[in-house]
Amino acid sequence: MSGSTTSPVGLFPLSYRIGNPTPGAPSLTLDLLVYTPEQTVRGTSVVTQATNPPLDLQSDVWGQYTYLTVMPPSSSKILVTAQGNQGGPGSNSIVTFKIQLVVDHDWKNGIANYQYYNGQRWVSVENAPAHLVESVPSYALSALPIPLEPGPVLLPYPPITPLYAAPIHGTIASGDLTQMKSLASLAQQQLDQLPQLRSALDAAKDEIGRLERR
Repeated sequence: MSGSTTSPVGLFPLSYRIGNPTPGAPSLTLDLLVYTPEQTVRGTSVVTQATNPPLDLQSDVWGQYTYLTVMPPSSSKILVTAQGNQGGPGSNSIVTFKIQLVVDHDWKNGIANYQYYNGQRWVSVENAPAHLVESVPSYALSALPIPLEPGPVLLPYPPITPLYAAPIHGTIASGDLTQMKSLASLAQQQLDQLPQLRSALDAAKDEIGRLERR
């Protein structure tokens, strides 16, 4: 495996809740679509806080991730670095959100440092715990890329999860031709597989019915 030159392929969603339970502390919701061939992320962020007036800062987010491979007994980490604004990287909006998120190699938990512009000044939040929302499909988590320890990072193939309209429209708005082509290709693959998916779903329903009749 050490000589493998295969590039990882896949697209999968992640959704984090970031913040301390302290009353009045800011809370961050970070929803990302991870694109493994380019190690990039796109999505949205929402920073809320029970202040007067209440804070509700929504941003379109983009960035990249890298693997931080260390020597045992320490565990390898993944660093996500991203920024956000209104409209994405192709807009003329100023950046109003920045984040550095370090998560475990299974993507489930980590620590975030982030900044947001509240309309008057930049506010920094440091060492905020980050937790992956469990609504993310379990099969996606089970096949996420895990780096080797120690040595070079060799990645398996994460799954291609269902594409929803929002990330496609977001990519169109960004004007990123490469990303648009990649998403269009993945979406077409899924559309081409619909007959097999319907057949498999019918078979699964038949098996469910058979087991329930026992």
